[in-house]
Amino acid sequence: MIKPNSNPLMSMLREIIPGLVLLTVTAYLISLLFGFKLSVLLGFVLGLIYVVLSYYYLSETVYRAVNQSKEKAQRMIFICYLLRYLILFILCLTAVITKVINVFALLIPQLFPKPVLMFNNYKEGKAVKNDKSSADK
Repeated sequence: MIKPNSNPLMSMLREIIPGLVLLTVTAYLISLLFGFKLSVLLGFVLGLIYVVLSYYYLSETVYRAVNQSKEKAQRMIFICYLLRYLILFILCLTAVITKVINVFALLIPQLFPKPVLMFNNYKEGKAVKNDKSSADK
């Protein structure tokens, strides 16, 4: 059994959530230049919720896969991948059919984790460089 706070990937997820929220709110505010639409707001909110839950599921799957055999770990990761994209496909299909949710606003937050992770890594790397240089003095 896995302890609730023993997954080190969860701390990384908690670190990227503020960046995801900031970028999603910024994208939504930019979309307001074209007028307010409830479907766009719902798309951004649902997209943000989905990307956070998707990365939560990914982190749990990766954490559990590390302790498995190679074949079982590969199968777990592949199923995780398929399930995450199947759910995203179903969300997009539902958005297109019902027109209650803007499909583009739903997809835009899916682009944000990589830039947020890159920014956080750059920021941490810069902090480590500063600490290292001051320790040498």
